Amino acid sequence: MLNVVVVPALTATPRAEPVFVFAGGPGIGAASSVRGDSEWFTAQVRRERDIVFVDQRGTGASNRHACAFGDAAALQTGFNDLFPIERIRACREALASVVDVRLYTTPIAMDDLDEVRAALGYSKINLYGASYGSQAALQYLRQYPTRVRSVAVAGVATPAAKQPLHFASAAQEALDRLIHACAADAPCRQAFPDFKCELDALLTSLDHTPATFELSNPTTGLTQSIRMSRGVFVERLRLMLYEPNSASRVPLLIHRAAHGDWASFARFTPTGVAAGVSAMYLTVTCAETAAHITEEDILRETRNTFMGEYRTRTHLRACAEWPKAQVPPSHFEPVRADVPVLLLSGELDGATPSQIAAEAARSLAKSRHVIVPNTGHAYWHPCLTGIVAEFFAKGSARDLDVACVQTLRRPPFVIELP
Repeated sequence: MLNVVVVPALTATPRAEPVFVFAGGPGIGAASSVRGDSEWFTAQVRRERDIVFVDQRGTGASNRHACAFGDAAALQTGFNDLFPIERIRACREALASVVDVRLYTTPIAMDDLDEVRAALGYSKINLYGASYGSQAALQYLRQYPTRVRSVAVAGVATPAAKQPLHFASAAQEALDRLIHACAADAPCRQAFPDFKCELDALLTSLDHTPATFELSNPTTGLTQSIRMSRGVFVERLRLMLYEPNSASRVPLLIHRAAHGDWASFARFTPTGVAAGVSAMYLTVTCAETAAHITEEDILRETRNTFMGEYRTRTHLRACAEWPKAQVPPSHFEPVRADVPVLLLSGELDGATPSQIAAEAARSLAKSRHVIVPNTGHAYWHPCLTGIVAEFFAKGSARDLDVACVQTLRRPPFVIELP
């Protein structure tokens, strides 16, 4: 059974075509993420259209199954290496008698979505998806093109991009831009004149010896000893580079770590998938985006990056232990359609670089690709949500007013911790 939330239009005579929302991850449930009137859909799109949120199979309240990667109460769990093989095997074995995780693929899930559409009585729908949600939305468009009025996607992902292969080069590009921005900003330059050198020194040190430090557990109040490898460090740094607000703290956190304060870096950086991941995440990434990564791909895409090969190789080792799901060969081909498609890419996006969207746009006859300055892997700025709302209202990307993207700026660099 799927968890579905329908947020009705505010008008008494809504437009016939609602907006179906696809969440990211993969593994986040769209319906389980609804937060009422705080959503931009309520403020801008809901005036004329119903908004439909569905927890895709294997997410949210639609039969989500998590793989426990350690004791959630132990801080060290968030600093363990990604995808510990013994935990992947244990998760696989525990779920074997409960669910067939091979049925958690995107093409099957999009069949579910069309059943939801039909059950709700909508003839045509609009689609919105960000990150993995964009991949799902484009897959629905591939499978059911006659049911789609328009598609808006942000932080565009596709199976052809071979996630997580491109993470290393995308994160390196985001870091290079951050280094340049700090050097060009007087307060950042004065506070952290050796930012790049300090980072290089940390990476060299971690090549030889993991970082060890003490961290206070906010739940128990007890101090715990933490050990962090180079791989975990670079993954946390990558996630900080996802979007400018968190990236604005990076020079400060690197500076403090370089002077022995690893605890600050640990407290202000996200754990990513280290503390746990869902079965759907593994099925989708292993059967779809990571399925055709080659040795040549790894060497080419990770060379001369601060992340190196760690993220891709650990992911592939986990996939070798996971049940092999099947997707049709067409799943890896470009999506071709003749409906209006708006694609948004953040110039600083360290997860889904603009090249992915540019490639996807080539086979979408009525598409428009907007590259947004000073924006990372977060697309909720009022400027961008306004553009998406206008796109859905017009049903065309041709005459959209996108001038506001030129006014977006990086937030100020954080010079001191609160």
